[in-house]
Amino acid sequence: MRADTDVIVVGGGPAGLSTAGALGRRGIPCVVLERDAEIGARWGSRYDRLRLHTARRLSGLAHLPLPRQLPRYVTKDDFAAYLRDYAERLELDVRLGQSVVRVHPEQGGWAVETEDSVWRARVVVLATGGHDRPFVPDWPGRERYRGRLLHSDQYRSGSDFRGRDVLVVGLGNSGAEIAADLAESGAARVAVAVRTPPPIARRDVLGIPVQVLGIAGSLLPARLADRMAALLRRLGTGDLSRFGLGPAAWGSFSARRPPVIDAGFLRELRRGRIEILPSVAGLTPEGALLADGGREPFDAVIAATGYRSGLPELLGLQTDELPPGLHAIGFRESARGALFEIRRDSLRLAREIQRELASRAENPDAPLRDLPDSLGGEDRAIHREKIQVIPR
Repeated sequence: MRADTDVIVVGGGPAGLSTAGALGRRGIPCVVLERDAEIGARWGSRYDRLRLHTARRLSGLAHLPLPRQLPRYVTKDDFAAYLRDYAERLELDVRLGQSVVRVHPEQGGWAVETEDSVWRARVVVLATGGHDRPFVPDWPGRERYRGRLLHSDQYRSGSDFRGRDVLVVGLGNSGAEIAADLAESGAARVAVAVRTPPPIARRDVLGIPVQVLGIAGSLLPARLADRMAALLRRLGTGDLSRFGLGPAAWGSFSARRPPVIDAGFLRELRRGRIEILPSVAGLTPEGALLADGGREPFDAVIAATGYRSGLPELLGLQTDELPPGLHAIGFRESARGALFEIRRDSLRLAREIQRELASRAENPDAPLRDLPDSLGGEDRAIHREKIQVIPR
């Protein structure tokens, strides 16, 4: 097979750039294909008040930390600028405006098709992330709803909804922060429809980023860490049942998902400017039909209902499991923070790809193989991640 480069990385977000940076440090040629016209464009276009929920010193990519002059919790615009600076300083080969439509095996390697070209590589890394395609449920009555319906990905500022009655569906990190932004910006009514109460943690506990506690807790058995986290949450946030939120239905360590990080939500909830409603069963022309049979009018419904990955369509698969020979990064979430995981995983992945390329150089006719049995469970998770809907 004639390869244009040793490695192609599909996706130029944090996971793809960190992987390319780690590969470059090992002297491995790599091309990053990014669909947007600018690095960091998706971060720059997200809602105005967004900051990283993880600490600056624990959120940098491989071989280049975030600048020390930035605040502990970096704004989305500063993070977008960091991504652009990262690609420039590490001299990454990022091809912009390259939307990948298909990835398939070809003569012992891989062909990566974009809308206007075909690339060939010995190794392909899928770094499109789990937040690729906004997902809005096909609620009964959705087409008859006369208000404004949008996904949280389209939300920019609470000032757009001043004086309006707004329902946020879903209490993940985006849903909680958007609800707080709406309340702070003067929405007449803000409600959040909750199907499963999540764990909600303060961003800092006694001045320590909760992420640091998440990293420490990950060293313990998951159930023990969940119990300790629940105790800290009770001390930090108190009993939320009188505001309509029951105990958390899952633990961050057992579920391997980050908690909801409080960025103003609890303050507005306690002030009575956010109310909790049951989950949405459907939409009516005037608003929402709730799971308990109630009907509530709303001028706007914001679906903070997660995302779907585009990988099954990209690979032409009917399953969410990756085939042998492909690598994936940036889909794994944990209580330690997604960017923290990306940095660690990209360094490990670069080592594995270096070994794989060396093995292929010795035996170029060998078929595409699965991961070697010598890799441990956590390393396998980097490459064999389940592609799922991730609530935000």
